[in-house]
Amino acid sequence: MQRTTWLLIGLLLLPTAGCARRDWVSDLLVLADVTGTWEGSVKGVSYGSSSNPLVGAPSPIKLVLQQTGPKVTGELSWSRGQGRVEGVVKGEVLTFSEGINAELAVDGDEMWGKVDSRLFGSNAVCQPSCFLRFRRVSSPVPSLSEPPAR
Repeated sequence: MQRTTWLLIGLLLLPTAGCARRDWVSDLLVLADVTGTWEGSVKGVSYGSSSNPLVGAPSPIKLVLQQTGPKVTGELSWSRGQGRVEGVVKGEVLTFSEGINAELAVDGDEMWGKVDSRLFGSNAVCQPSCFLRFRRVSSPVPSLSEPPAR
């Protein structure tokens, strides 16, 4: 009887042992690599006294990113301000949650999307949103210990 009790307790605890591990599904979903220097433009849209949108002239913008697994950190700068950004890559979408609130689609050496917040304390507020477009201009040089890509 006591042996059966310990066996039942062991069987009940066994499934919960896997719950404490990292989310391996997120690791598999990291497809896009965003490490490198990105240059592009930010274009604001605002509404005047009418319901017609007023599109501003694009301003140059630069993004330098470092990626470790799904986590991304970096620096964004443009003519009206700069600051640190942090976010995550899931699949082919880069989502910033620190510094700015933005969601960018990643396609190889291009990214685009929108930001729905202030761009680093500048007077430019994206209302209802600003559109961002980037092109990767450089990637980090692999270290000597890494084999060359074929």
